[in-house]
Amino acid sequence: MGISIKHEEIERAIRRLATERGLSLTDAIGMAVHRELERSVERPPLEERIRRIQDRVATYEIDPRTPDEIIGYDEHGAPR
Repeated sequence: MGISIKHEEIERAIRRLATERGLSLTDAIGMAVHRELERSVERPPLEERIRRIQDRVATYEIDPRTPDEIIGYDEHGAPR
């Protein structure tokens, strides 16, 4: 079974990977595909990653200053 790569940039990347690793084009493609599949299995789902970020951010203290105070403007809108 054959695969035809019709994207020049992708073909160059495959050839570069094969050359740098001393692999055939087939082996370079296989290695890249297997690594990407391993990464997708190891990585938690997007929803879980977002929930973890939300949980972490929820513990942050809220700055009581107004936006103008944070930026450094006075009550007249001029820089302090």
